[in-house]
Amino acid sequence: MGKKKRIFFLPLMFIGMGVGFILIDYLGGEAFVASMFIGMGIGFLLDSLFSVEEREIVFEKPYKLSSLSLMIIGLIMILGGGLYLVNPTLLESIKQILIGLVIIAVGLFILTSGYKLYISK
Repeated sequence: MGKKKRIFFLPLMFIGMGVGFILIDYLGGEAFVASMFIGMGIGFLLDSLFSVEEREIVFEKPYKLSSLSLMIIGLIMILGGGLYLVNPTLLESIKQILIGLVIIAVGLFILTSGYKLYISK
């Protein structure tokens, strides 16, 4: 079995940035950041579900805690970006909670990734 590659995060981040750049004239400068977060969130979700192995895209069940952490990060980023595009004042009132959830999910991801490296040795 070849090395697994995650391919979705970076291109979807740039696609989100491009969409946000187009939306600047209609929704203001914050649309750029919100769209970028949506693209990054979708990238995290897809990277937690799919990988490329020897030129094939393979679906992986997200039963690992590290994959679930990436999915949580992705969902929160999509939620935050979407909320900003729909109702910026609502996002302002819950942004501290969203940031806290992302930090917790990143910590879980780092913890589980490190644990996985430790076990494989």
